[in-house]
Amino acid sequence: MPQSRRGFKAFDHTADLGFEVWGDTFESIFEEAASALFSVITDLDQIEANESRVIELRSTSGEELFLSWLKELLFLFEKERIVFSKFKIEALTFEALKAVIGGEKLTSTKHPLGREVKAVTDHQLLFRKTKKGFLARFIIDI
Repeated sequence: MPQSRRGFKAFDHTADLGFEVWGDTFESIFEEAASALFSVITDLDQIEANESRVIELRSTSGEELFLSWLKELLFLFEKERIVFSKFKIEALTFEALKAVIGGEKLTSTKHPLGREVKAVTDHQLLFRKTKKGFLARFIIDI
């Protein structure tokens, strides 16, 4: 895990793209993973958080909840064509999540398109507590 307290980095994976995310808190890896996902779609610095959504999810485990979170974000992007850059986890356990996310409608003049994200996969999913906090790894199909 790198020296900074939280963050994400990409790694190549065959025809896919993987991310490793880390943070001091359980919440931070969910927020960093969301940032990583949308960094593939467009430049996060170009997104103004003038629209917000509340997301509430339930699952049977922390890993499943983590995947559900990323899949829900991708679904919202595909359905509403909103790109998100602000992610605030308000409540989180290993079985439930409540978050407020902020973003804006995708426009080709403002948001340079990156790569198309087809899906979030459970292939090689890693999700664990470490001595320094939390670490997760996930792969997206591009």
